[in-house]
Amino acid sequence: MISEFAKSRTNAQGVNFSILLYHYHVLFGFYYGWFAQGTDTTFYWNLGDRFRQFEFETWFSTYGTHNNFVFFLNYPFSKVLGLDFWTGTFLYASVSAWAFILIYMVGEELFKVEPIKLYGFKIWPLILLLPSLHFWSSGIGKDALVFLFISMFFYGLRDLRKHVFLVGLSLILLYHVRPHMAFIVFLSTAFMLVLDSKLHSSYKLIFFSLSLVGFFLIYGQVLEFLKIDEINTENIEAVFNKSSTNLSYGRSFVDMSSYPYPLKVFTFLFRPLFFDAHNFTSFLNSFENLIYLILAGTVLKKVNPIKAYQKSPVHLKILLITFLLASIAFAGSLSNFGIMVRMKNMTFVYFLIFLIYIYQVHLLERREYIIRKITEAQKRKAVLARKVGG
Repeated sequence: MISEFAKSRTNAQGVNFSILLYHYHVLFGFYYGWFAQGTDTTFYWNLGDRFRQFEFETWFSTYGTHNNFVFFLNYPFSKVLGLDFWTGTFLYASVSAWAFILIYMVGEELFKVEPIKLYGFKIWPLILLLPSLHFWSSGIGKDALVFLFISMFFYGLRDLRKHVFLVGLSLILLYHVRPHMAFIVFLSTAFMLVLDSKLHSSYKLIFFSLSLVGFFLIYGQVLEFLKIDEINTENIEAVFNKSSTNLSYGRSFVDMSSYPYPLKVFTFLFRPLFFDAHNFTSFLNSFENLIYLILAGTVLKKVNPIKAYQKSPVHLKILLITFLLASIAFAGSLSNFGIMVRMKNMTFVYFLIFLIYIYQVHLLERREYIIRKITEAQKRKAVLARKVGG
């Protein structure tokens, strides 16, 4: 199935890499299942545990948002078919692997320079093999579903007229799992329409109307999720303070109460680093965060991100804004490295794709500049030769 999907969209090498992505992701799915068995993964698959027990008489009695929608998806497999935890792990890993295949296909369309290297290392598509991206998006639960639904949205936005159903379905599913993330995606879409001037006015009107409708439909759910009456500075600050207090436990805790907000965002995006590591997982995260820091620092030093953003395609702009809004929101409310890495993982891959894309634009512009200078020099040399010959 994967090879058939990939054959019409990429070359033989791309097909092989897509198959590699699938098997690589499934491998991490089983590792995550072993790592997290007995926690929320078991809770979601069994539709409860010894501490949180529910009585669902029928499949449709599970329907709802947040945890209930995960129960709704799992019920036929767990309760009706009686599949065990490891079969569920395989199903989740197999389905969520499609997120990386979709992202890879979009990347193949975006990146025309082959290969794209930084400090001699090929960064695309090898960036998609970094372990944390797969680890947190392969297990039973919300994280894998959200990662998949956002990737479906990203893939569909490339050609909205062709994939309008996929875009709509991905947003509906995202809303059911994490309404606040659907809220951020709708908000990002509206922002993009205001900031982007290249989109045709008719598409702007359609997008903007749908975004507003979605915005107001989800607004109530977000207030309920945050347990506040309205969104204002005072209420949001109270939520952030409460969240930080609730998460101030364990060796993964980091006290950011005195941090200025930019440093909180930096901590959310690029820590833990090696001085924060206390086990193998955090050490691995530190290594990857160092790679992210080097990539971001090098690219942003060479490229003006504002100008590069203006040259980016619409679907990449929307996901970049989604990443920025999510990062700003979560950076103020989280103080536990483990949870930070999970929340970051939902959208961080799109920041990486943006960095690679603008770096590619930089390489192409530099190449064109060099070619233009060589051509001009050759013309001057030819003119000079004719003058000397005459």
